[in-house]
Amino acid sequence: MEVSAVTSTKTVRKSNKRKWKQTILPWILLSPTLVLLLLVVGGPLVGTLWLAFTDWNGIANPEFIGFENFIRLFSDHVFFAALLNNVKWMGFFLTVPVILSLSVALLISKVKFGKMFYRMIVFIPYIVATVVTAKIWLWMYNPYVGLNVKFEEWGLDWLALPWLEDGKYALFSVALADGWHFYGFLVVLFLVALQQIDKSLEEAALVEGANKLQIFFHVVLPQLRPTLVLIYMLLIIWSFAAFDYVFVMTQGGPGNASELIATYMYDLAIYGQQPGYASAVALTMGLFSILVIVGFGYLKKKGWDV
Repeated sequence: MEVSAVTSTKTVRKSNKRKWKQTILPWILLSPTLVLLLLVVGGPLVGTLWLAFTDWNGIANPEFIGFENFIRLFSDHVFFAALLNNVKWMGFFLTVPVILSLSVALLISKVKFGKMFYRMIVFIPYIVATVVTAKIWLWMYNPYVGLNVKFEEWGLDWLALPWLEDGKYALFSVALADGWHFYGFLVVLFLVALQQIDKSLEEAALVEGANKLQIFFHVVLPQLRPTLVLIYMLLIIWSFAAFDYVFVMTQGGPGNASELIATYMYDLAIYGQQPGYASAVALTMGLFSILVIVGFGYLKKKGWDV
């Protein structure tokens, strides 16, 4: 009996020790990070939620006004213009950089020698600072010393466009600069995915007489679906949060031709002295991201692996 009691006590102690290591200890190790997240993310989030329901000029005491800021959004033509520009921005990034990066990744994956060199060359633009890249493209778009001068020298006057001066071209000109900076990141993602596909399926398709185009669309592309879904989710979220290139290159101009929700929010908070209304705009922008995440979560449940 005594031996049984001692054994039972040791078992309980081992169980408690195991429970401590599996449940309590991880939380203790994570506590510094959790506290930091609570302060850095939670604090501003609560502040934004509160300010969104107030009228505040940044100096006087905030005045609670309920849902007036959100009601004001429905009659704000600048907000809807910015929202439309965000949709255009998203449409550009869901097509041009994705197609370009997938094409480049397919070419690099077929290279036998110097593959790491080509990866490095493609990825270099992504590691260049945003402001530096934006300034380089500002110089390239300069009508007196940039691309237009070269186009005119080569007899390609029809390509000498008012890139940033005309509202028809400004938004997509900025998006092109951002896409050049960003596509190398997508190339790396596609290269990793291409290394994981089942090569035996391609060999089987070749034996059956399929050409390269058929193999790509019916063998390779379906295996890239999880990567594509992840990329599209990230691009949609990032498209609604786009700010830096527009801020550096056009400040939302000319007029509101390249205004995005994030730049409009910044103008309201800093120059317009309306942090309360800017917070309502920020929450609306965050809502779009939440809807995207929920939508992709639903797709994942339906079998579209992310």
